[in-house]
Amino acid sequence: MQYLDDRNHLRVEIHTKECSIPDEELVRMQSLLTAVGEAVKDLSESELLVKIIFHSHSDAYHVHLKLKLPGKRLATSEEDTYLDAAFQRGVRKLVQRVEDYKEHPNLRATKVAVNRKALDEDVVAPEDPSAGPLAEIVRKGDYQAFRAALASNEEWLCHRIGRWVQRYPEAEARVGGELLLGDLVEEIYLNAFERFSRRPTAIRFSEWLESLIDPSLKAMLRHPDEERENASLAQTVVEGSPGEKGR
Repeated sequence: MQYLDDRNHLRVEIHTKECSIPDEELVRMQSLLTAVGEAVKDLSESELLVKIIFHSHSDAYHVHLKLKLPGKRLATSEEDTYLDAAFQRGVRKLVQRVEDYKEHPNLRATKVAVNRKALDEDVVAPEDPSAGPLAEIVRKGDYQAFRAALASNEEWLCHRIGRWVQRYPEAEARVGGELLLGDLVEEIYLNAFERFSRRPTAIRFSEWLESLIDPSLKAMLRHPDEERENASLAQTVVEGSPGEKGR
């Protein structure tokens, strides 16, 4: 399926592998992609490629979205046994990446001091996932504010990622090439934002954040070619600001 969102200067292509999508579902997807068009409407012409792959061994759909912007490529992916769930999460994450790109198109990320204790304090992440400042930020859909609230813990998270990558020789060999730690950091934060309201309360917030490293890393390893084109939003975050299944 190919079409042009002329109002928002967005060209869209949707490709499938090992699955077919009913016409009514394609219409729904086109409607959901309006959010991406709205996000890029003030930019010059953009191109969005959507790949949907069904993995029979896991009975799951992999949705990968790759967006070409002026001087930048943004990408994200999601998997779920329900295509609609994976598609919606992927679209939301991609829109957040576009917003970060527009906010800081040319700035590089800088390291900040580690502060794991603050990450676990009730004022940052209370036991009730529906209460507290972070929950309010998530309810508003403000990823920039969410990213900024956790910025002081990025050095700690990078350290944990570095140690975790060492458990996978395949991943360690790719670091600095097709596997960029900055992309992995951003993917973890995006997943944390997406799943915040469903996080467990029996463990500290930092432990839950750390638990997102492994699935995020494995997802990147499963799709190395796609991740090479995934420009890291972590590399566009300015210091102290912000700092991405219905069958």
